[in-house]
Amino acid sequence: MKSITASEARKNWFRLLDEVAKGETIVVLRNDKRIILSLDKGQKKAIPNYKGLISGEDLDNADKWGWDWTARKVLVPTKRK
Repeated sequence: MKSITASEARKNWFRLLDEVAKGETIVVLRNDKRIILSLDKGQKKAIPNYKGLISGEDLDNADKWGWDWTARKVLVPTKRK
């Protein structure tokens, strides 16, 4: 993040815009206030498809079962309430 005064920003406005367009965040200080220039990252990203990442039986009821460690450090399926 880069901090500059409002006077510096006025002198270098188009260069600053180019820097922000490349992903730089710039703080402009004016009258003890901070004005932040940053790239709009509000574009929604596609939700990843996790189907197939976890496989097993009865996955629709996964909140009712789980896994526990045994004393021999082996995972065993268990039922949850």
